[in-house]
Amino acid sequence: MPGFWERLKTSIEAKLNKLLDNFEDPREQLDYAYDKLVQQLHDVEMALSRAITARKKLEFELERIDEKIEDLDDKAKRALKAGREDLARKALERKLVLVRQKKILEERIADMKEDEEKLMEVRDKLKTKIDLFKAKKEQLKAEYEASKAQVEVQEMVTGLSEDFTSAAEIIERAEDKVNEMKARAAALDELVATGGALDVLEPEEKDEIERELGKIELQSELEEELRRLKEEVGS
Repeated sequence: MPGFWERLKTSIEAKLNKLLDNFEDPREQLDYAYDKLVQQLHDVEMALSRAITARKKLEFELERIDEKIEDLDDKAKRALKAGREDLARKALERKLVLVRQKKILEERIADMKEDEEKLMEVRDKLKTKIDLFKAKKEQLKAEYEASKAQVEVQEMVTGLSEDFTSAAEIIERAEDKVNEMKARAAALDELVATGGALDVLEPEEKDEIERELGKIELQSELEEELRRLKEEVGS
């Protein structure tokens, strides 16, 4: 089997590369590739087992041929002793046929042993490759998980920074609105206290009681407006 290992290696890599494109997570790619290599090793070991079994059967048949050859050789000798050269010839003819069969079987067994040795070489190389691949696989998976965790932490920190920035802007805007409302309230208090604004808007004949009631109502509306604005800013 010339180039068997090279053809098997090329076939495995081609199939793996095609199938690995279907995965997005490199950990799944690595696990899948490892499982495929283990399956290939299993297939090679099964092929080796079948080859050894077949060779053992031929070796058993070879032992039977040796026994028949020995038996025919013994019969040819007995026939000659008995003066039956014709029987001796028949026994020797059968012996020669078996001898040829034996030679063919021995050549076949030798070829099968050579095939077994090549399969053993493939098996050993696959085992070595699997051991190295497994170690590298676990290393890469650990590095990927560490990198992924680092990225997640960085994304979380970035997101928190953006949230903090957004929250700070909201708080700043709310403070501005509250301060503006406080300023408006203070200005209105001053106007109400002096009666300047009310005197312009209200009739001149408005007496002191009405002005005081107007102050109370205006202050109540102011508090309500301030409360509403605070709720709006808070939400």
